[in-house]
Amino acid sequence: MKATLALQGLTFRREGKTIFENLELSLSTGEVHVLSGANGAGKSSLLQCVAGHPHYKLESGQIQLNGENIVDWPPEKRAQAGIFLAFQMPYELEGLTVANFLRTALKFFPQHPLHGASATEFYQQIYRLLEAVGLPKTFTGRSVHQGFSGGEKKRFEWLQLRLLQPKFALLDEIDSGLDVDARQCIGKSIQEMRSTTGFLLVSHNQDFVTLCQPTALHQLENGHLQNLP
Repeated sequence: MKATLALQGLTFRREGKTIFENLELSLSTGEVHVLSGANGAGKSSLLQCVAGHPHYKLESGQIQLNGENIVDWPPEKRAQAGIFLAFQMPYELEGLTVANFLRTALKFFPQHPLHGASATEFYQQIYRLLEAVGLPKTFTGRSVHQGFSGGEKKRFEWLQLRLLQPKFALLDEIDSGLDVDARQCIGKSIQEMRSTTGFLLVSHNQDFVTLCQPTALHQLENGHLQNLP
């Protein structure tokens, strides 16, 4: 059975300004929806609201995950339920290594195959994922996002997505800073994952959008979402 994520009547204002109002969107696993719009139109704010960022509180509306309103759920509960956000500008976590960050994250997903896995099993899988996204094994010892290039940040976000296999992936310019080969790799991965994952992605790169073979195109303008042909 397909999982569903329905945004119903979402209204978000910041400092008296309406970012979006009465926004409606429905996404199912197996679908790829692309969100476009000018800089500052509210695309990133929408993804943050869906993911449950505490600084992005909706004024009204519901976020229905498989028919259940999750608008009051904290971000960690939404993540555990299968909603993943790839940040446009990920935070730096000085002193926390990539390996420890990933092992800690897995503790919150008791159904994950690597939950409680041995160090050997954990590193074997992480090394496979590092190779798949084009990062070296030594990456596991680096502090999370500290000193990462733009491309390394995006590749690491993609590694987390591949590791957690969420029901819904919110991708905020995941292609930015990547070369052509890396964008093609991510586009291919989206096709491989779409049978079990629904994607809502923000991108300004038409070639990348084409690679993703989108199910639907939307444009956010003046606080309203328009469906594009």
